[in-house]
Amino acid sequence: MSNKQTTSHNKQEMPVAWIMMLGLIVAIGPLSIDMYLPALPTMAEDFGVSTARISNSVPAYFVGLVFGQLIYGPLSDRVGRVKPLYFGMTLYVIASLICATTDSEYVLFAARTLQALGACVGAVVTRAAIRDTLPPRQMAKAFSIMVLVMGLAPILAPSMGAAFLHFFDWHAIFWFLAGFGVLNLLLTKFFFKETLTDENRNTQPLNTIFSQYVSLLKDPSFGYPAIGAGLLMGAMFVYISAAPELLMDGYGLTESQFSIVFGINAAGFIGLTQVNQFLTNRFRLVSLLRFGATMQAIAAIGLLILGILYGSGAWLPLVLICIFFCIAGLGLTQPNATAIALAFQKHRAGMASALQGSLMFCVGIFGGVFLNMFPVNPVLKLGATMTILMCLGAYSVYRIDRNLNLDETE
Repeated sequence: MSNKQTTSHNKQEMPVAWIMMLGLIVAIGPLSIDMYLPALPTMAEDFGVSTARISNSVPAYFVGLVFGQLIYGPLSDRVGRVKPLYFGMTLYVIASLICATTDSEYVLFAARTLQALGACVGAVVTRAAIRDTLPPRQMAKAFSIMVLVMGLAPILAPSMGAAFLHFFDWHAIFWFLAGFGVLNLLLTKFFFKETLTDENRNTQPLNTIFSQYVSLLKDPSFGYPAIGAGLLMGAMFVYISAAPELLMDGYGLTESQFSIVFGINAAGFIGLTQVNQFLTNRFRLVSLLRFGATMQAIAAIGLLILGILYGSGAWLPLVLICIFFCIAGLGLTQPNATAIALAFQKHRAGMASALQGSLMFCVGIFGGVFLNMFPVNPVLKLGATMTILMCLGAYSVYRIDRNLNLDETE
């Protein structure tokens, strides 16, 4: 499993401050998803609907993420990385203001979709910018560093949301998110420099975009890691959708307790991404990816067994332990899968970044629908859905050529 191959390019110093700034831009996504989760029961009361119904604003957000990324990817490959950031963040600010002022659940769902259409530009462009700048092993380290900044969002966001609810109502959360969008516009203006050179721009006709996406999926060097990462990360978005009902309605956790649980899971994710930085110096990226996928699949199966045997009476600590390893394992799977998927996509890095991100949220959408198809206890619903997704993700990861020579992409 050891791999001591290096190149002169690998030895260059990484622009850590720049990568951390990219992480701050991407953090708008997790903030937008997680910060308002503690407010869902209160929002449900205000709108006169159930918590489960108002939770549909989560998959509504995922819909925007899927389609937005597929647009920004090819666009950023043609016009560069900076201009799409300006457009997306402006759209995000407008949509956040609509969320903050609406009294209609349907307008909220639509605005959440628009909010995602704006926010997703950050994930697409930052991944592509890292691909423009760094070779594969450095990419894996860069994604790990970026997660350190970006990952503070899911740790702090639920607690911040709970704090906002202590002093204000849920509308204030969306006012804050609008302000964060303005901050991203300022970061783009003053610190984000164009990374896509003219010779690396994709000049193929726009009417070939669909065929280019199909070609990407058929490319084993992209398809297997991207689909695997999408299934594994998508399972986390299913957990995000199910968590309020499972933990607050099912187990009676308070908003503060829910925030703590959410933060612990995010901390596990971040912790393993930082360990991953050092492991990439000793082991192949494919091997690390497989180990993380196996960890996630085993934890999901454990949750499924608890749901089958004990249902809603399953001991909460065991449920939380299984969920923890499902989420923490992402620290090994996501940085490495992303680096492998983008490694051979020099001239279509934006499209590759977009397609990988869209796959994740497609899984989140359909997983959320699947989650609510069966009238079984919440533990079993979540366990069955995550087991299916993570086992399929692990299968895809194990189809990657273990001896893939990433150094050839220099």
